[in-house]
Amino acid sequence: MIRQAFVLIVLSLVGAAGTHFFHPRAPSWYLTEEPLHDDEVSMAVINQRWKGDVFWIDARIVAQFEQQHVPGAISLNEQNFDQALFDNIETLQELKKPVVIYCDSEKCDASRRVKEQLVQRMPLEDVFVLKGGWQAWQRAQKTKP
Repeated sequence: MIRQAFVLIVLSLVGAAGTHFFHPRAPSWYLTEEPLHDDEVSMAVINQRWKGDVFWIDARIVAQFEQQHVPGAISLNEQNFDQALFDNIETLQELKKPVVIYCDSEKCDASRRVKEQLVQRMPLEDVFVLKGGWQAWQRAQKTKP
């Protein structure tokens, strides 16, 4: 009986370790605050530097955007990039605010790929990726007074 329990525990640990190392969106085992990359901003930076007054771009799929998004954000993702860029070209050309692009989470790279495409096609200067993505924005809303 103890031997079987031990085998089950070992198999569970092996499965958990495999999931952590091979899953593209695996959660961290411990929390560490990595420094921001040059093209990243955090919610704290957005609130301190610009008082939250930024232009939001949602790089998630349209279904997620339609379900819930940052108020005032536009949907501009890899799947509909050309059409969405065309639909929002005037707004983007007249921008005076910094642009912050977010996708689903910390491990999501869609926002960075959208940023690269956007910067190649538009003469925008201040374009950043939100560190932590949509989840970071949601956490920041919960901590607001």
